[in-house]
Amino acid sequence: MNQILAAVDLSPMSRRVAERARILAEAHQAELKLLHVAEPPDIPLSDEMLERVYLYRQSQSEDLLTWINSRAVCPVDLEVVSGNMAAQLAKRARQAELVVTSTSSVDQTRVGPLTTRLARKLRTPVLSVRRLLRTPYRRVIAAVDLSEASASAIDLALFLATGADTVTAVVSLPTDDEIMLSDAGVVPERLDVLRRERLGLLEERMQKFVSGWGGLVTPVVLDGPPPETVAEFARLSNADLVVAASRGAGASNLVLLGRNAERMMWTVPCDVAIARVPGRFYRP
Repeated sequence: MNQILAAVDLSPMSRRVAERARILAEAHQAELKLLHVAEPPDIPLSDEMLERVYLYRQSQSEDLLTWINSRAVCPVDLEVVSGNMAAQLAKRARQAELVVTSTSSVDQTRVGPLTTRLARKLRTPVLSVRRLLRTPYRRVIAAVDLSEASASAIDLALFLATGADTVTAVVSLPTDDEIMLSDAGVVPERLDVLRRERLGLLEERMQKFVSGWGGLVTPVVLDGPPPETVAEFARLSNADLVVAASRGAGASNLVLLGRNAERMMWTVPCDVAIARVPGRFYRP
């Protein structure tokens, strides 16, 4: 890895973002770059006041750089620019292998609109930091659906799990089909038999799916809607990180961020990483 890009907004979450990016950069011997985008204020200001605001943000950014340099052994660079946050990050993310940002600068329990927009738009994997962890990721979960696209979630999970030898891959069996069959008049007893059979087949396919990573991946099969069951499993296992692919088997090739991946960003109680799966656009 050549560079990790950390987006800092100078909120209290910025130190968490910088610290997590530092841990990953040192583990992979990469350069760490801090980027602060000074967006124009919402209220009209004179040119003199705008200059003062910019200089203040520059000073605060340099204080953050000094703090992270006192802890880092990897090279750390800082860039402060003016403009639109999403546009500037998208431009500079082209040279980075990973973008680290916070869930929200206002409420760490929620995912802000900027983080969601970055996960949708960037071609680079995005790591959204929620918790204050000063150690490498150890308990890492990769959410998959057995599609080729979702395999990128396991690859990214293994990359980010610098404090563990293995990661846990989870797949969940949705309940949509049972609801449809129940509405069609299938009796509950028959539905239970069918579901047990499907869970058995899913376990077999999951074992085959993770065999390509040797013993680095521990398979787990869950029963229920994917976003909710993965979030509950992460909560019960006290996971440090959940990784999902930007799209899976159910998403169109034109989709930049699938429904399940976006819902996991909102529901899981820990840090979330989105592994970018390139879209496939065809000319008519």
